[in-house]
Formats: sequence, C-alpha cells, structure tokens
Amino acid sequence: MGRHKQHKPRRPRGESGQPATEWFGTAFHSTEGMQHLDVRQSGNGILITSSPAEIDGVAASWPLRLRNDADGGLNEVGAALTAGRGHVFGVTEGPGHRTVLAFLPDHPEEGVGTLAQVRTPEDPDGDVVFERSAERPMELWAEAGESLLRILPLLGPDAQPADELEDCRLCPGCYRPVYESSSSHTLIGAGPMPVMGLCRLCAEGSTLRSLRQADVPIDTRQRAVLETVAAALAKAYSSHGLRGRCRIAAPPTHDQAGLSTVTKPASL
Repeated sequence: MGRHKQHKPRRPRGESGQPATEWFGTAFHSTEGMQHLDVRQSGNGILITSSPAEIDGVAASWPLRLRNDADGGLNEVGAALTAGRGHVFGVTEGPGHRTVLAFLPDHPEEGVGTLAQVRTPEDPDGDVVFERSAERPMELWAEAGESLLRILPLLGPDAQPADELEDCRLCPGCYRPVYESSSSHTLIGAGPMPVMGLCRLCAEGSTLRSLRQADVPIDTRQRAVLETVAAALAKAYSSHGLRGRCRIAAPPTHDQAGLSTVTKPASL
C-alpha cells in the first residue's frame, strides 16, 4: 500500500500581507509520488481540488466545489477537517442507490484520511462502490481545514456565485492543478520547445530538490520536465554566476543563456 513520507504545506499570502484566498499542500507517498491538495475561493464558495484522485478507478484531478450556504456548512467542513473527524457533506438519492459525499478519517489506515464519493445500494447484499476518492495524510487535511476557515471570512457577503468551475491545467512538472488565478510560468530556452504551464515551485527547481530529498518515485514525463528545467536553470546560473533561486518576473526577461520566465500575476 505504501506510506506517506512527509508533506509540504504552503500558505500563500497576498501582496499586502493579508491571507490569500488560496492554499495548497503536497504529500510525498513512498509508492504513489506527489499528492496535492488545493483550497481556494470559488465565487461565494470554496473549491477543493485533489490531484491526483481516483475517479472510476483512474487517476485524475478532482475539483469539488462547496457552496457557502447560510447554515454555516463550510464552517462545519473546515472544523471537521481541522479536528480530523468524519463529516458527511451530502447524500443524493438515486434509483436503487444513494450517493454519499464524505470525509473518512483514518481510512484506509491510521494517519490517512479519504475524501470520497461513495455509491451505496439499497440492497444490503449489493456492492459499495467508491466512485471518487482522494487519500491524503491527516496532517494535510488538517492544514486544508485551517486554510478553509481562514479563507471563509474573506469571501464577503457580496461575492457572486460561480456559474462554472474555474479552468485548470495540471503543471507538467508535478501535476499540481494550476488555475487561472494561480501563477504559472513558461521557460523559454529550456529545450527545443518552451516548457509551459509550470507552477512556481517547479519553475524555481524546488520540486525536484524536494523529490530527491524525499526519495519517492517520479513519473517519467514529470522527471523529464523537471530535469529539463534544472538543466536550464543550471545553465543560467553558470553563465552569469547567479546565486540562490532564479528570479521570476513579469513581463518576461531574457538573458544571454536564452532563459526566460513568463509569469501570470496572482496572489501566490
């Protein structure tokens, strides 16, 4: 089954120093590699994205939007995640079955929690089917709950409902969800083609360093992207004697090594 070796929570803050309306954290699993959680404002509600999750037996990103109802439901969600206790988000009745969306603490094992959409049959002999599920360390769920509670007061009474989910692409270096409101970067000169849609940590080389320290498996395509970025950064450092992290700026700036970073401004 493997185990979660460590997790890296991130607490982005706005330029004014006030808490931002988004947060993400990453767990490093001994066999599954990187597992991300992203919590952010979505209109007058909260969007929780698990990437990857298991959807109908296939690994995929799972965006779950929760409405900010007047009954204080999101406060209950945040409190349950923070405290590590079970919570039922809702139950939908269907022909011959019901679908339950719930947070299951210490499932499938102690120290791991599962966000799950489960179909249960009316027939007691029928099979229970996990249609969607995302397993993360309980510590990471607690961080997500704390962040949800920090974001909730910032929604404001005038926030408009989100008609559709915000568009999201997965960072090619780590498969973290990168939303329109998040920073994304393009490295030009990193190879025959630009490396586009990178999250900030991959663009800075932090992801590859963390993976090497954690000694967890890396998807072949992810490794190729991360090593390409690392080579481009090393070339830029050696060409100009740069020290520390590569500076990320917008609009794009070019150096003699042909390395450029294009940034979409955001609170992250």
